[in-house]
Amino acid sequence: MGGNHNYFFPMKNNLQAVRLDYGRDGRELTLDNSIADWTIIEPREFPPIESFSKCFNDSVSLPIGALDLKDIIVPDDMVVIVTADNTRPVPNGLLIPAIIDYCRLDPANVTILIGTGSHRPLKGKAIADFLGENIADKFEVICHDASDTDSLETLGLTRSGIPVSINRYYLEADKKIILGFIEPHFFAGFSGGAKAVCPGICGLDTIDAFHSFDIIGHPDSDYGILDNNPQQRAAREVVAMAPPDFMINVILNSRKEITHIFSGNYIEAHRIGCAEVAGAAMIELDHKFPVVITTNSGYPLDQNLYQTVKGIAAAALIVEEGGTIIVASECINGIPDDGNFAEILNSCSTLDSLLEMLSDKNYTRMDRWQAQKLAMILKKAEVLVFSSLSADKIKKCKMTKIDNIQSAILSKVKQFGSKPEIAVLPNGPLTIPFVK
Repeated sequence: MGGNHNYFFPMKNNLQAVRLDYGRDGRELTLDNSIADWTIIEPREFPPIESFSKCFNDSVSLPIGALDLKDIIVPDDMVVIVTADNTRPVPNGLLIPAIIDYCRLDPANVTILIGTGSHRPLKGKAIADFLGENIADKFEVICHDASDTDSLETLGLTRSGIPVSINRYYLEADKKIILGFIEPHFFAGFSGGAKAVCPGICGLDTIDAFHSFDIIGHPDSDYGILDNNPQQRAAREVVAMAPPDFMINVILNSRKEITHIFSGNYIEAHRIGCAEVAGAAMIELDHKFPVVITTNSGYPLDQNLYQTVKGIAAAALIVEEGGTIIVASECINGIPDDGNFAEILNSCSTLDSLLEMLSDKNYTRMDRWQAQKLAMILKKAEVLVFSSLSADKIKKCKMTKIDNIQSAILSKVKQFGSKPEIAVLPNGPLTIPFVK
């Protein structure tokens, strides 16, 4: 369904194959038509842009809801460019030099601010590996640390009562540009837009309120919902207190190639980009499935189990109550071990007691929102994980490790009296299936 089935390969003897996004290289999965009826669900694939420089210049010279970027930023401005950390495939190596050239900026006047949200800040070689040595050596690069109160400035409360603290380097710059890429997001509806600032470069108090139990648990805080989404609304409220001067967001296809560039106002341009993504990624189905196989879109999104909840959440949209989700996610960087995700999940013996603990407004541990989302899914379906992680680490996160996807499928199929219907999301959360 959808797309042009780049991941689907017919084989002989009633067999077919599909390539699952997994790490950098992927994994091939053989589907036996004699044991199950398979539904392959892929996004409608966009072709890459023919000329990056032409597309970029056209986009920033005729932006959406804003002036030409040259009319906003002059060469003498002290400029901050905010981008995401290494869990997001923003094409910084193309976008940042293009901004410098277009605006004729002196690299000495430009700061690259890496928005980590509540993630661990990157340091040293990790920054050069992420941005590329050409950028890391040429510009001042600062990695946001949400816990460093000295690097934050408090701005007050939003209309809904969210305390706002934002990185000082962003606030003190003459001009502010935010970068990002747009894909469906399991809390905010879509990534990109205001999320570059909130939670990207906010303090822990802001990030904490942005991920409140009520916001995360709201039915409209989900994939594909934008303007009525409580978390998207919260992000926009925060960013309205210190809006960027310009936004550049891209759409990427499954091969991480740029297919669209949206520039201009961080709400208007983002909304148009989200509509384009929705048309490609949102796939309507007429029923749910007892078994759904998914991924976390491969590298860089499947570097840890914490992020893998996104791919699991995409599958949860179409799995039956009491069904099974099988997720393939490499997790080369662990859970990660420096966060609270595993400890939170392992702190209660039952899902009900876990959700009760998380609903307490006095419980404010970071990463609790991801634990809440996963717990909500686990109340609906079991989750089997194919990963480089140990069985013990996955068990602590209330899921089950499998060593072989083929064997797990066969074992699951044997539990049915007849051929079951099984859905496969080769690209994970790049495809958002839904049952109307």
